[in-house]
Amino acid sequence: MTKRMGKLVAKVTLQGVCLGAVLGALIACPKMAKEQLYFEDLRPPLGVGKVEVISDKSMNPETGGEITVIATVEPNADKDELDRLLQSIYRQLKVRRGFQKGDQPQKIDVRCYDSKAKAEAGGEDWLVRLERTSSISEPTYTNKQKLPLLKWAKLVLKPAMPQFSGAHKPQILADPTEMTLEVTYPFVSDDGSGKYVEKLSHERATTAFSSTTISMFEKIPQLKKLTFIGKHEDKVVMKIWLSREQFTALDLKQVEELLGAFQGQFIEPMMSKQMTSEQVHKKVLKQRRKVYREALARLPKEQVELIKDLQ
Repeated sequence: MTKRMGKLVAKVTLQGVCLGAVLGALIACPKMAKEQLYFEDLRPPLGVGKVEVISDKSMNPETGGEITVIATVEPNADKDELDRLLQSIYRQLKVRRGFQKGDQPQKIDVRCYDSKAKAEAGGEDWLVRLERTSSISEPTYTNKQKLPLLKWAKLVLKPAMPQFSGAHKPQILADPTEMTLEVTYPFVSDDGSGKYVEKLSHERATTAFSSTTISMFEKIPQLKKLTFIGKHEDKVVMKIWLSREQFTALDLKQVEELLGAFQGQFIEPMMSKQMTSEQVHKKVLKQRRKVYREALARLPKEQVELIKDLQ
C-alpha cells in the first residue's frame, strides 16, 4: 500500500512539473503579431469632389508598419484641392497605432488615380501621390494635375466684377497646358446697369488693358501669354496679345506711374488757378494717347489691333 502511494505521488508530481513547464513556455512566448491591422474608414474632406478608396491596407511586418492607400479622384479635380486631399489623408494615417517597431507606421504610400481601371492596375500613371519612408521623415507630395489657371484668373478679376452685374461679363479662356489666357472684356458703365458705356474713351480702354494685364502677369507667375480683347456694343474694338517677356519689356506699371507723375505736375497750377481742371484733363489725355501709342508700337504690328478712335 505504501509503495503504491509513493508511485502515485511521483506520477502526479511529474505531471505537475510537465504541465508547469508547458505553461511557463507559453507565458514566455511573445504574443504573435497580426500581419494586417484594421482601422476606421478614411474620410475625404469636403470640397475635393468624388473620392473612392479602392484599397486601404495597414500591413504589420517586423520592420514596422506599412500603409498603402489606393484611391480614385475626378479627372478634372482642382490641383489645389488634390493637395488638400493628400494632406487630410496623411493626418488620418499618421496617427494609426499598434504596429511593430515603434507602434506608429513607418512607411506610408498614398496614390490617387483618375480612373478606377488605373487604380486597380496600380501602375505609375497616378495623378497625385504621397510617400513617407519612415516615421522620422517628412512626407513628399507629387501632384501631376494641371495648374488651376482658370480659377486663378477668375480670382484676379474678382475685385472688378461688381460693375459687370448685367448681361455683359468678362469671359476667360484658359489653357493650363500652354499656360495662356484670353480675356474678353466688355466696356460697360460703372453704374452697375450692365450696359455698354455710351462712348468709349481711349483712357477707359487703355486703363482696362493695363490694369488687367498687370494683374494677370503679376499675380499668376506661371502665366506665359495673355490676349486682351476689348468689346463695345458687341464689337471687338481692341485686341492685344503679349508674352511674359514682352510684358516685362513694356513695363506697363512704369508707364502708368509716369502718366501719374505727368498729371501731378499740374496740381499747383490748378490750385493757383493758372489752369482749369478741364485744361489739365485735356493735356493728360493727350499725353496718355502719345505714351500708349509709343508703348504699343514696340510690339509687332500683328499683335495689336485697335479701332481708329483708340489709336
